[in-house]
Order: sequence, then structure tokens, then C-alpha cells
Amino acid sequence: MDTGQILLAVDKEGHKADRVPVTSLEDAGLLERSHLQEWVVAHPEILGDGVMITTIEYDGFVVGGGAQKDRLDVLGLDPDGHLIVAELKRGIASDPVVMQGVKYAALASRFTLQSLASAHAVFRTRRGTPMTEDQAAEALQAHAPTLSDETLSEPRIVVVAQDFSPGVISSVVWLSKRGVDIALVRFQPYRTPDGRIFVTFSRLFPLPELPIVAPGTPMADIPTNTLPSTEWTIADLVALGQIANLTTRTALDLCAEHPDSPVSLTEIVQSAGISRATAKGQLAGLTMLVKNRFRRRNWPFAHRWAADGTPQSFYVMSAETAARWREAAIQLDAEQSDASVEAEIGGEQTAQVVAASPEG
Repeated sequence: MDTGQILLAVDKEGHKADRVPVTSLEDAGLLERSHLQEWVVAHPEILGDGVMITTIEYDGFVVGGGAQKDRLDVLGLDPDGHLIVAELKRGIASDPVVMQGVKYAALASRFTLQSLASAHAVFRTRRGTPMTEDQAAEALQAHAPTLSDETLSEPRIVVVAQDFSPGVISSVVWLSKRGVDIALVRFQPYRTPDGRIFVTFSRLFPLPELPIVAPGTPMADIPTNTLPSTEWTIADLVALGQIANLTTRTALDLCAEHPDSPVSLTEIVQSAGISRATAKGQLAGLTMLVKNRFRRRNWPFAHRWAADGTPQSFYVMSAETAARWREAAIQLDAEQSDASVEAEIGGEQTAQVVAASPEG
């Protein structure tokens, strides 16, 4: 496929520009695992903004007590706590790569913070930086503050190849329209007359959003790692409370009742009277709400994994934020009470009008 991309070699004076011919990794004698994979490890931004490589060549999948033969090329982690399942192809990615990527995403969705930390510790140790599982868990949590088993259960897929078959492109577009987070990254090698190799990487799908100015146009998405960690004021908390879902409001109330103490997801689920799956989904929505509405990366409460040794999510609010939330909650309750009174008065007035109206 002709990408229309042209690479020019320009002399120091800028007067002469020679076109650099394209090549392929195969023609250049470069390999998928020894070269392409190492480039991705050295430059994880190829897979997306703020991606951290957690492991490569992972083959520790176990199903029904038996080891699987599957080997995942590259596994990354984005700042939002979602895994990046990367499939690398030295040449053209043929149709089966889509199913392969979906399968690996399904397998990777079973990672927990503990098992991911174990894999990352092995990866870093093998790469010359000895690391314990606890240290690996801290490194992962530092990279993605909202990291949890819930965020890990929704991996993203990235396929990196020199080109893609029409079947791959059609399948990826179809899957994307149905909510599967999947992307295609295309690379193109060039060989200069003196034998040097240059490689460009560009995202083929989805295309980056262009900043178009128009009435009502939403702002382009901002990578989480570029957002600040900002203190929550009373005004911020009131604004959050006005649009918070049941899980978020319950978590805020429980954490404020026990400042500086971990509150488990189980406690939140029981107090809210909802299913665990619903709670996880609503808390995942909190990340996007905080990011897009409040332009920050931090929740009003911090996430702690296995705070008491139990393998589940816990949430902790500082005493200062707890005090602010209690004051914000008073304002929210007053607003709700006023709204209820207005609705009641409005209902009574409507009833009076109906009673006074002649029958049709």
C-alpha cells in the first residue's frame, strides 16, 4: 500500500534534497524480535502517550491448571492503568492478527496487580535492573495512580506492522465501532545510499483528532500523564457531588467517615446496594469524569491495592479532603432539599390548577 509518505535527505545548506528509497525489515536483514521489538521497548511512545513497558515475550498464561503455549509480544501499561497488548509484525499483518490480538487481550485481562507486578519484576531483573515484586508493584502504581484489577481487566490492543491487509483494516474498524479499543501503528523503513536505516512510525487507526474550532466542539482528549494532581476544594467537591454516580457518592461518604483509613470496595458495594460489576464500571467512569470535567489526574481519594492484605481495591481520603467533603455534602443536601420543596410546591400548584379547570 502506498502511504504517500516521502523521506528526503537534505544537505547542510538546505539547497539539495535527495529522496531516500523505502525498504523493508526483511530486505534490511532486521528481525521482528531482535530489532523491532527492542525498538518498541526503547521507545514505548510508539504504542501511545505515556506507555510503560511491563514485560515482553510473556508466556505465563494458565487455563484450567494447564500452561498455554501462547507468547505475548509486548505488554505495556498506560497512565490510566489499562494494559496495552501489542502485537508486532515485521512485514504485512494478515487477517489472523486481529483474532490473535483479541485472544491475547482476553488472556491479559485476567492479570491482577499482583501477577502483573510479578511479571514486571522478572522482566526488569532479566534486563539488568533487579527488582522485587513489591518494588515492581510500587513502580506500576506510581506510573498509573488509579491502577487496579478493574482497570487491568480492560486492555487496549495495538498492532504494529509495516502494512495491513484490507481484512485487518476492515475488522479493526468494525471492532472499534463496537467498543473494542484497538489501534494500528504502521512503520516504514528507509535505506540511504550509504546503507543507514531510518524507520518512521505513524498511527494508521484511529486517526488523531484534529483541533477544529466550532460552536459546541468539545476539547480534544488530553493524555492523563500531562494533567496535574490538584487539591480538591469545597467548590470542586460540590461540583463533583452534583454529577457523581451512586458508587462515587457512596465512596466519598464512607471515606470521609473514616479519614486516613482504607475503605474496601466490598464495603462500598454493600453500602450502595449494587453489584460489584456495577461499582467497578461506575468507578472507571470517575477517572474519565475527573480527567475531562475537572482537568486533573487525581481522585478525591487515593487507591490502595490489598491495603489489609485482602486482594481487592481500597480507597483512602485524607483528613483535609474529608473535612471539605463533609462541608460540600451539607451544601449538596441543602440543594437537594430545596429542589424537593420546589418540586412539591410545583406539584401542589399543578394539582390546584387541574382541580380548578372545567372538565373537557
